[in-house]
Amino acid sequence: MDWSPDRRLQLWIALSLSVLVLTTLAAALAGGIVVVFIAITLWAFAGNGADLFAGGIRTVLVLSVSGIILSVLLWGERNAPDHAIAITGAQQVSEEEYPELFSTVRTIAHQVAVPVPAIYVAPTETPISLTTGFTARTSRLVVSEGLLDALGESERRAVVAHEVAHVKNHDAAVMTSATQPVAAAERVKELLSGPTAGIEHGVVSRADSTDAVLSVGLALVFPLWILSRSLSSSFARTREFAADRGAVAITGEPAALASALKKIDSSLDERPTTDFRRTSIAAFAIVEPDAAESAGNLGPLTRFKRRLFSTHPPTKARIERLKADYEKRLN
Repeated sequence: MDWSPDRRLQLWIALSLSVLVLTTLAAALAGGIVVVFIAITLWAFAGNGADLFAGGIRTVLVLSVSGIILSVLLWGERNAPDHAIAITGAQQVSEEEYPELFSTVRTIAHQVAVPVPAIYVAPTETPISLTTGFTARTSRLVVSEGLLDALGESERRAVVAHEVAHVKNHDAAVMTSATQPVAAAERVKELLSGPTAGIEHGVVSRADSTDAVLSVGLALVFPLWILSRSLSSSFARTREFAADRGAVAITGEPAALASALKKIDSSLDERPTTDFRRTSIAAFAIVEPDAAESAGNLGPLTRFKRRLFSTHPPTKARIERLKADYEKRLN
């Protein structure tokens, strides 16, 4: 059997995705059991007896409700890309407004044979970039004014190449599909934590009753929840390393990407913001906002939790990986 590094990575990805799918099914099933149990209880309190829910009927009801939960959850994801853009306040821009940005995006997209993403600019000083959309044809690139101002031409090109690599690899669709119940629980947590990101732009949270039911279901399969959360974060970190490699393959400029990552990380650290820290789009940003916080001020348990559940590798590790890959190619 082939146990090369690439083969091991493929097997690990397949195993991770299998566990994530299992977690989704388990959470939906547990949520269905909770809903049916509540229905039985209410039926009994109403004095009607529980005969209607006896025997195989309960099983059918649980499976039906679980299927409905999954269907509603997946149907709700159709608006996820629009919501991700809306909470940043980004607006689609024209080539007349940003000719250099359009030229860069078009050149890189053509280079890797993907459709040119629609381009949005977010009116924030926080240096962010991300891509969203379930297919390459519907992909959208979001960059902030702060990012465009902070980076030089070669660094902006490297960041765009990183994002286009995500589009090429279908990462947004894969990550969204693989992390459904975990994302649902995160939306509920974000809603309960206070004002949600995007509220200043008139965008309310996507959390709904289906997310609440799935969160309860996850709580009932708590070990799977923790495992799924860890695997989805690890999987996301793998995709970031892959996008970094893709960006270097596209531009041939590892130093430019390393410099861009360092500047973004430093800027996030120097300009604390709550814009995106508690929202799911942080997982799609080129540098995770929380990852830029100084680990020196955190306790051992918090640092361990951050390493386990962070969706991005430490910026230092990404820069070192870029240097190592570049030196390997030279040799």
